[in-house]
Amino acid sequence: MKNKLQQMLVITLVFGIISLIIYFIFDSFLVLTILVEVVSILMSGYLIFFDDRNATSKFAWLFAILIFPFIGILLFFLIGRNPKTRRFSKIQKENIRQLHRYLLEIFKQHPNWVDEKNPLSKELFYLSGNEALKGNALVSYADGEVAYQNILTDIRQAEHHIHLFYFIYKADETGSELAALLKEKAQTGIKVRLMYDSVGSIKLPYEFIDDLKTSGVEVRPFDLVNTPLLSTRMNWRNHRKMIVVDGKVAHLGGMNLGNEYRSLTDKFDYWRDTNLRIVGPAALEVQGTFIHDWIYFENNEEALTPFVTQMNHYFPLENLEQEMNETCQVVFGGPYDEETVIRDAFMDVIGKATRSIKIASPYFVPDNEALSAIRRAARSGIEVQIIMPGKGDRGISYYGNTSFINRLLSAGVKVYFYDTTAFLHCKYMIIDDTIATIGSTNFDVRSFYLNHEISAFIYGPSNAVNEVIEQFRVDLTRSQPVTMLERSRRPIHQRIKERLSEFFAPLL
Repeated sequence: MKNKLQQMLVITLVFGIISLIIYFIFDSFLVLTILVEVVSILMSGYLIFFDDRNATSKFAWLFAILIFPFIGILLFFLIGRNPKTRRFSKIQKENIRQLHRYLLEIFKQHPNWVDEKNPLSKELFYLSGNEALKGNALVSYADGEVAYQNILTDIRQAEHHIHLFYFIYKADETGSELAALLKEKAQTGIKVRLMYDSVGSIKLPYEFIDDLKTSGVEVRPFDLVNTPLLSTRMNWRNHRKMIVVDGKVAHLGGMNLGNEYRSLTDKFDYWRDTNLRIVGPAALEVQGTFIHDWIYFENNEEALTPFVTQMNHYFPLENLEQEMNETCQVVFGGPYDEETVIRDAFMDVIGKATRSIKIASPYFVPDNEALSAIRRAARSGIEVQIIMPGKGDRGISYYGNTSFINRLLSAGVKVYFYDTTAFLHCKYMIIDDTIATIGSTNFDVRSFYLNHEISAFIYGPSNAVNEVIEQFRVDLTRSQPVTMLERSRRPIHQRIKERLSEFFAPLL
C-alpha cells in the first residue's frame, strides 16, 4: 500500500466485516458478544500463563482485553505480540555475532582505550558487551539549532562515508536541506547510507526517498511495515537517532530530523533537546550500532562483507585518541534482546547513587521496579529531581507522566514542570554529578521494553558531564516545582485521564 497507515484501516475493516458476518449468521448480538468474551478470556489466559513480558505491560493488556474486549482484542492483534517471540534466521544471527566479534577484537587489540578503573563501567560491559572507552572529545549540545549546524559541518567534511539513522525524518525545510547535502556528497563518490524507522517516518514521501536513491544515496527503512499481515511489528520501533562520519565522528541524542527540533514550529516557542558529539574510540561503538541496524534484517551471508573488506575505513584505528581524555560507554538495546539492556543499565547506575539523581525526560512512565528504585533513593536521603514537560505533545503521554507524580512527591522526589510555552524533549540523567547519560532513551516502559534505543554513559571528571550539569541547572530556571497542594486541586477530568493513561501508556 502506498500509505502504510492504510493497513490500520484495512485490518479494522476486516475485523468489522468478520464481526458483522458472525452477527448475521447467528442473528444475535448476544451470541457475538459471547464469542468475543470467550476469545478475550482465552487471550487473557495466554497472557497470564504463557507470556513472559513485564508485569506492567501484561496488566495493561489484561485490563484492555477484559474491560474493552472489542477494542482490546483488535489492539492486541495489531500491536500486542510479544517481541521475544520473533524469530530470525541462522544467517541473520550469525551476521550479528560476527559483527560483535569484529568489534571485540578491535578493542582487544587496543587495551589502552579501555577504562578499567571504573567498576560501574565494567558492570555495564557485562550487561551490554560494550566497553567504556577513553580518549574521546565529547561535546553536549543543549540547543537544537547548534547541534544541527554542527552535524551539517561534520557531514560536509566527510571523506569516505556518512551513516545516518533517524526515528523521524521529515521532508520539511530541515529534511530537504540535509537531503540536498547528502545528495551532493553522494555524487562526489562519498558512500551515504540513510536509515529511518518505517513507522516513525511514516509521512516521509516516496518521491522524497526515490530522489535520494536516484542521487546515489542508499536509503533503507528499518523493519518495513507495509502490509496488513506485518502489522504486528509496528509496535517495536527503532527510536535511535545517530550519525557517523568516516567512523571518526558520531552524533547521538534526542533530536530527530525536522523543523521542530530546531524550534521552527508553531506549536511550541522552543524545543529543548540534548545531543552529544563524539570524536574518538567511542565513535566506533556508534558505528557498530549503525551497522548492526543496517544488516539486521538482511538474510544474506554477504551482508557484512562491504564493511569487513574496508575495515580501515569503517573502523579507523589510527589517531583516534584525542587531547580531551574523556570516557564514554555506548550502550544499545532493543525488544528482541534476551535482556533489557538499557533499562538494566539505567537501574544499575541509579542503584549506585549516593548523593543525587537528576533526570530530564519528556515521557516518564516507569515500570514498578524503576519507580520503586527512584522512590527508594529519595527515601534514603538522596536528592532526586525530575523535570517533565509542562505541556505535552501527546495527551496520553502527558497524562501518563503526571499519573506518577503523587507517588514521587510522597517519597520526597522533587518534580518540576518545564516551561509550558516550550517542549522538553531531551533525555538525560546525572548521577552524583559524576556520571551522565545522553541518548534516545526515555524513562518509560516503551523505551525500556519496546523500542530499539541508544544511550551514551559519560564518566567524570569530564567537561561533557559538567555541560549536562549546567544544562540541568538552566532547565530548572525554566521550570516550576510541583506541590501536593497543587496536585490536590486538579480537576476530576484530569484525574480520570491520568488513571486511564497510566493503564494504556505501556501499550503504546
